[in-house]
Amino acid sequence: MSGWNVAAAQSGSRPGDITWNIQHHLEFVRLAASRHVDLLMFPELSLTGYELPLMGELALSLDDPRLQVFAEAAVEYQMGISIGLPLIGENNVRLSAATFLPDGTRFAYSKRNLYGEEKQIFVQGVAVPMFGHQRHNVVMAICADISVEKFAQDAARQGADLYATSVLVSEQGYQQDCDYLARWSRDYRMAVMMANHAWPTGGYQSAGKSAFWGPDGRQVVQGGSGEQLIIARRSGNHWQGEVHPLPCTSVL
Repeated sequence: MSGWNVAAAQSGSRPGDITWNIQHHLEFVRLAASRHVDLLMFPELSLTGYELPLMGELALSLDDPRLQVFAEAAVEYQMGISIGLPLIGENNVRLSAATFLPDGTRFAYSKRNLYGEEKQIFVQGVAVPMFGHQRHNVVMAICADISVEKFAQDAARQGADLYATSVLVSEQGYQQDCDYLARWSRDYRMAVMMANHAWPTGGYQSAGKSAFWGPDGRQVVQGGSGEQLIIARRSGNHWQGEVHPLPCTSVL
């Protein structure tokens, strides 16, 4: 298969500050573009932080004018971009990932396996078909979704080349979640990517260490702490990884 470069943006979010977070996301987008990334994924609720009490007032619609910069960046850099946000639905809010593709397409996936307090705030999402990206097939998952084998199994049955996951994972739960993702990649023969937060958010201390597994279950690359871009590059059937710090990283 052709070459393909995918990346996890291990980014930090200011609590509830959508304007600042959008600009900070664009720093990662520009870094990814300079590294020839084709598909870039941000962590769970990256645009707001995991600030559950604020979700009702911070929720956005998919056509919110503030999101237009991501649509424009996707076209300009010929890059798929997926961001985490609370999404307004019909009389409800969903914990979602909005994806912007270079052809102008935009769509949202919403978390299906809600966790803890999320169940009182969000409406459960439903399965969505995979999307095609540069002759590759991608299926998405958000955080606790990754513990559900049926979701991974369904992704593989659809023909996914990549199971792309956005998360907020602390050190306490990190190894278990990595075990899930390694297993899904190995058992279902698809690459898996995990984008985790860099900074504390919503009372959780994120573990960082965003990672990528090849379709044989082998971990290709793992980030460390702090803000980083974790890239996996495919050439033929071979994957290799890189980690790049965000230059002049902003602070809380």
